[in-house]
Amino acid sequence: MQCIFKNSSGDIPYQVKRSSRRRSIGLKIDAQGLTVILPQSAAEREAERVIQLKLAWVRAKLAERRDAPALVPPSLCWGIRVLYLGESLVLQPALRSQLSAGVLSLCAANEAKIAPALSRFYQRESQVYFAGRLAFWSASMALQPRKWLLSSAKTRWGSCTAAGDIRLNWRLMQAPASVIDYVVIHELAHLAQMNHSARFWAIVAKACPNWKTERAWLKQHGAALLAWA
Repeated sequence: MQCIFKNSSGDIPYQVKRSSRRRSIGLKIDAQGLTVILPQSAAEREAERVIQLKLAWVRAKLAERRDAPALVPPSLCWGIRVLYLGESLVLQPALRSQLSAGVLSLCAANEAKIAPALSRFYQRESQVYFAGRLAFWSASMALQPRKWLLSSAKTRWGSCTAAGDIRLNWRLMQAPASVIDYVVIHELAHLAQMNHSARFWAIVAKACPNWKTERAWLKQHGAALLAWA
């Protein structure tokens, strides 16, 4: 639902969304602007109350978004560098896709085919890598998903359903291993707490003490990881 927060220093348009997983009110600012996420039981007027409480933060974040330079997706061509598990690799053509020291060789007929070839490579690698990390952390945290699937979402790195199904974005294969572990741990923690309460973050912190650092890396670099594909 589209709304407007009226204020003497300038109106702020915002969207209201509801989430059955939330117990508290959340604010999100992205390329679409401000979104207020309400628990199912919260009254709509609570959205404006929270915006008023966080008004300085909201205005500052909206200004950052407005002033940030537009992200231009990189032009994929032979010889550029791409990320694989946080390591910078040079792209080069080959008869079959493979990894070697400092080089990612891709089987692509021409430069226009690099993006789909790179996507296939990451998806293939992620099937094996994610399965291994999920197995490790499931055993460590004693939290077992019903099943897991690859995700191609453009707005989230992972998700966990109430039924216990976990999705992980294959584009995470560009991120450092510690960041991938954080996302895996985050989604597994939802099997115990389907919210972002203090109890949820305590579960995350027990398995990943540096979770704030890993989350900050994703916030800083995430848009670039999503830009090309």
